[in-house]
Amino acid sequence: MASNETHQRLTVRAGGARVAMAADGVAEVIRTPRITRMPHGPPGLLGVTHLRGLVLPVVSLGALLGDEVLEEARAEASRVVVLRRDPPIGLAVEAIEALKSSETDGAEAGHGRLLLDDGDGARWFDLDAALQDRFSAFRAVRRAPEREVVARSTAAAAELAFLNFVLAGQDYALALDAVAEVMAVPNGVVALPRTEAVLIGVFELRDEVLPVVSLRALLGLAERDVQAHDRIVVVRIGDRRLALLVDRISVILRASRDAVGPAPSLFNRASGEARIDSVLRLPDGRGLVSILAPERVLSDERVAQLLAETNDQKDTAMASATSATARERFLVIRLGDETYGLPIAAVDEVVRLPETLTRLPKAPAYVQGVMSLRGRVIPVIDQRKRFAVRGEAAGETRRVVVVTVDGLQAGFAVDAVSRILEVEAGDLMPAPELSGDGDRLFDRAAKVEREEDVILLIDTRALLERAETDLLRDLTARSPAS
Repeated sequence: MASNETHQRLTVRAGGARVAMAADGVAEVIRTPRITRMPHGPPGLLGVTHLRGLVLPVVSLGALLGDEVLEEARAEASRVVVLRRDPPIGLAVEAIEALKSSETDGAEAGHGRLLLDDGDGARWFDLDAALQDRFSAFRAVRRAPEREVVARSTAAAAELAFLNFVLAGQDYALALDAVAEVMAVPNGVVALPRTEAVLIGVFELRDEVLPVVSLRALLGLAERDVQAHDRIVVVRIGDRRLALLVDRISVILRASRDAVGPAPSLFNRASGEARIDSVLRLPDGRGLVSILAPERVLSDERVAQLLAETNDQKDTAMASATSATARERFLVIRLGDETYGLPIAAVDEVVRLPETLTRLPKAPAYVQGVMSLRGRVIPVIDQRKRFAVRGEAAGETRRVVVVTVDGLQAGFAVDAVSRILEVEAGDLMPAPELSGDGDRLFDRAAKVEREEDVILLIDTRALLERAETDLLRDLTARSPAS
């Protein structure tokens, strides 16, 4: 017969009950951080957050006890109890009540058992069994930092990709390969004294001081104050990086090489300003897009002088070392209040969501229809419905992200494309594997510098294969029996 022993127990409140747990099984208690929702996650999972280099799954203890729905648990959670597990897991609770010593039966008082008092008397709750029941494969799969990117179709790989942006109401573009990142204008831009209008200021990005240059000023366009929707495009120019201020990001374009031609001479100015390298003819007579070459931006005397001065001040001393570091770029999409990432290498293009789509007979609700894109018919999946996002969809910012894997192609409608994020390979974290079916929609995560968010990175192959599998299943279910 087991003897009673004295143990420290942490008492919390969750799901309307007082719950005591072994204190030596608790690694720490933190205030509820920003939690990123994980679509298609197991019941009880609030989402994931970042904790010292790990992606921490956060589970509602009240939901595990069966007394809370997730939205209520998310709103009421004030603390997260991080359990000493490998990998760790966080339990979201309403409050911390006490830490005290008590005598318990050693056989009952293990780390995986909770003492629950819900007003009808005390009883033991098997936490391990509840977790195993809902999270059948609770483990983090370690992956090599260098990840082989899935190849697009041969036709897509042979095309040219551009980041399309707007300046003074006109369309411009940069080769996507030259773009390191796209971001909102940071608060920490420092204006420099006695500089030309072309230089907005400087800011720090991962230990590197980047000059911010106004593309409006470089191109001789009408200048204006920085606005909320303006964006910073960080471009690579040799072993240097430069931040360009633009009015708005539009889409990612992909075009055949014969759609790109040299710019007419009237596109360029003789005053030494940055010059237009070439033009892209949009299909269906939709106009021209002026393409800038980063090296021509650098050839501008004012920009060259600026970079030389910052080098003299050792502001860009980290540039060469940074460029040698393995990096991966992601397209960051927004769905409701959450953001997710897709590998840029798997994205064919990003286009505006058409006002009308051709509906498919008997298609499930998450299939918005099909659209024609440069002679191809592409199904459009409403990713809001797939991820069970609440509320109404955004309006003008909605985009279709077209991806291709092994000949399978689809467009995914999202609320917005917010940025392009460049992440060092060593800063990518494995996402927790929370189910045992091998169908992992999120395989990695990235912690955004100076932000609380963890961006879950979507496995593009899994996204497409799951969409195809579900669509075939739902269409079969809707078809009359033969």
